[in-house]
Amino acid sequence: MHYDFSTTLHDTDEELKDFIHIYTACVDTGHDKEIKTVAGLYEQIFAMFKHEFDSQTLIELFEKLTIFKIENGIPHTIMSNEIYELKSLLIENMQGTDINMDIRRVLKLFKEINNHISHIYLLRYINVLISSNNIRIASISDLVEKNIIVYYEAHLEWLIELAQHIKDVNQNDFPQLNEKLCNFGKWLHNDGKRLIQNNSKFTNIETIHKSLHLFAQKIYNILDKGEYHIIITYLEKCELISLGIGTELALLDHMLMNRTITKDTMTGALNRNALRSVFQSQYELSLATNNPFILAMCDLDFFKKVNDTYGHVAGDKLLKIFVDVVKKNIRNSDVVVRFGGEEFIIMLPTIHKNKGFEILDKIRSDFADTVLEFNGEKIRATVSIGMMEIEPEYLFQKSFTDKYLMIVDQRLYLAKDGGRNRVEHS
Repeated sequence: MHYDFSTTLHDTDEELKDFIHIYTACVDTGHDKEIKTVAGLYEQIFAMFKHEFDSQTLIELFEKLTIFKIENGIPHTIMSNEIYELKSLLIENMQGTDINMDIRRVLKLFKEINNHISHIYLLRYINVLISSNNIRIASISDLVEKNIIVYYEAHLEWLIELAQHIKDVNQNDFPQLNEKLCNFGKWLHNDGKRLIQNNSKFTNIETIHKSLHLFAQKIYNILDKGEYHIIITYLEKCELISLGIGTELALLDHMLMNRTITKDTMTGALNRNALRSVFQSQYELSLATNNPFILAMCDLDFFKKVNDTYGHVAGDKLLKIFVDVVKKNIRNSDVVVRFGGEEFIIMLPTIHKNKGFEILDKIRSDFADTVLEFNGEKIRATVSIGMMEIEPEYLFQKSFTDKYLMIVDQRLYLAKDGGRNRVEHS
C-alpha cells in the first residue's frame, strides 16, 4: 500500500535528530558501528515520510532495525516504545486540511509496523523459550533427589507445547486450558495437596497456576487474529508464572530435603557427606527455575583460642550457638552444612546478592552479640563469611562443586585478611 504524508507533515528535522539521539543511546555499547547502524536506519525511515512511499519498503527497514536491536539485546518493550514515540511525533507535526485522514492512515500504518516487529520478537522468543525449557527439563532429570520438583517437569512440557502451537498458529489439539485437567493440575489437586500440607503454600501455587491457564486461554482466543504484540506479552506472563510455580516447588523440595538428610548430632547442621548432593540439587533446581542462589562459607574467628582457653566443651557449645543463630535468620528451605571443625556452608535458594548479603550480615551481627555463659565465664566470638551469588547457565558438572567452594573459600580468606567479623562478597 502507498502512503504520502508530504503535504500535511510539518518540518520535523530537529525533532527527528533528537529522536535519533535518544534511541541510538539504547544500543550504546561503546562502539560507533552499532550507533551508526541504528542512526542510519532511522534516517532512511524518516526520509521516506518526506515523499510518497510503499508501506512494504518501510516495514522492511523496520525489520532490519528490529533484527539489529534483538542482536544487541534490546527487549521488545523498548522497541515497541520507539514505534509508539515515532508515531506520536509524526501525528503531533501534522497540519492542513487532510490532517484527520492522514492521522487515521498513520495509526493504521504503525499498527501494521508494530505487529510485524512483534512477530519477529515473538518467533525469536519462542525459540529461546523452547530451548530454555528443554534445559530446565534436563536439569530436573539430573537431580540426585527428586521430590516435589519432579512434577514441575509436566508444566515445562506444557509450556513448550503452548509455545509451539503459537509458533505454528495452530488451535487444534491445543494444550489443556483447564488448570485442573493438565497433568500438573491433576497432581496438584490430588497427591500434591497431601504432600504440600501447608494450606497457604497450596493456595498460592493453586492461584498462580490458575493465572497461568487464564493467560493461555487469552492466547487461544486471539491466536488466529495476528495480534502478535498482545500474544508476546501473554506468553512472557506464562513463562514468568511458570517459573514462579517452579520456585515454590523448589523451596518445598528444600524443606523436605532438610527433614530427611542426616544431621550433625552436635550442632544440628547437615553433615558434610551430604554437601555434594545438596549443592548439585540446589544448582539443578536454580537452573530449572531460573533463580540465583547464594553460597557462603563461614569460619568462626580465633576458635582455637576458645578451645585452648575454655576447653572443647565450651567450643562445642559455641558451635551449636552459631548454628542456632543461623537457623533463626534463615528459612526452612535454606541449608546450613557443617563443613568441618568450625567451618560451615550456607546455601540460600532463590535469593539475589543484595538480599543474601543482608541475611548473612545479620547472622554475623547476631552471633557477635551472643554471649555464651560457661563455668562463670562470658564467652563471645565472631564469624567471618565469604559469599557469592550463583546464576546457573549450564547443566551441572561434578567439577562445579569444588569450583564454587574454592571461590567462597578465597572470599572467606579476604574477610579474615580484612579484619575478620565481616562478610566478603567480591
